[in-house]
Amino acid sequence: MRFFDSFLVAGTILLCAAAAWSDDALPSPQPNQLPSLSSIPMPQATAANVNLSVTCYLGNPLNNETLGSITVNGASNAGPTCNSLFFACKGSCFGCYADFDLSEDICVDNAGRKFLR
Repeated sequence: MRFFDSFLVAGTILLCAAAAWSDDALPSPQPNQLPSLSSIPMPQATAANVNLSVTCYLGNPLNNETLGSITVNGASNAGPTCNSLFFACKGSCFGCYADFDLSEDICVDNAGRKFLR
């Protein structure tokens, strides 16, 4: 067991020394500055980048008066896009999409406000 502990310590020291001598192209902290996660670019999948299938409702979505289904790029675009595509809306349509995490439909009005259906 003592050999294994010595092996781990030696390996850790060797890896740290190799990283210090290599050209790893990682950001180096400036003097008197601690590294932070905000200094490293990280790819993120946000809701704004997701295509959603949306059903457009005229008036109250509980009345089930649908005008059709569309695909939008981002949840906040559901209501405004329904209102701009269908002339009958005149600002009173709601775009609703399925949220599989909540097992509910989320509806968005023309101003981009969200609520559960």
